[in-house]
Amino acid sequence: MKDNHVHLDLMKDNLEDIIFRAKKAGVNEFIVPGVCGFPNKLKELLSYSEISICWGIHPKFADIENVFENELHKLENSNIKIVAIGECGLDKRFPKEEKQVELFKKQIDLSIALNLPLMIHLIGHWQKAYDILKESKLGQNFVLHSWSGSVEMAKEFIKIGGILSLSSGILKSPKKLSKLHKEIPKEKIIFETDSPDQKPDFIESDGNEPSNLPLIIKRIYTFS
Repeated sequence: MKDNHVHLDLMKDNLEDIIFRAKKAGVNEFIVPGVCGFPNKLKELLSYSEISICWGIHPKFADIENVFENELHKLENSNIKIVAIGECGLDKRFPKEEKQVELFKKQIDLSIALNLPLMIHLIGHWQKAYDILKESKLGQNFVLHSWSGSVEMAKEFIKIGGILSLSSGILKSPKKLSKLHKEIPKEKIIFETDSPDQKPDFIESDGNEPSNLPLIIKRIYTFS
């Protein structure tokens, strides 16, 4: 089982212990996104073959001057293998929408140039993101991380090549989740914890972690 979006670099507990608990629960692969270039604790993350690294810049950093160019320079001067560009996208909670769009487009272009999937963070701005992606030459190569939009919008993204990644956040919208199960093909849905964020209400531990993924998936399917 794979945790398709987990911030192992931001978790407080010992990484070895986190991975041990995850494997015990049946979670054997981990995709760690970047939020401002490479993830933190990069050297430690790279010491685990089970961990795959992404490079990306979250929209909350869009107003930092030359952030894309500065972080891209680090990527180009490394020999680190990355598996995706992200997380990147648009977020209505942050200002500078024009700069967010500009940063998003640069990362779309980078994913095309490197022939890598795009891991998209999207809070609001659904139609704008859709229009940008449709106009790009990205094709069948992007994941919508922790999907929270409508089922209708999800269908439109899937038509142009998207895959939905569901976290425990979708459990807050049971009617939407039930409709997703009915109208979205199973092969277009993957799962994530987004640890340490989005701790499920039904988990007794202090925080969220990859070992919770089987329980999250099981709970998600109770609404099918």
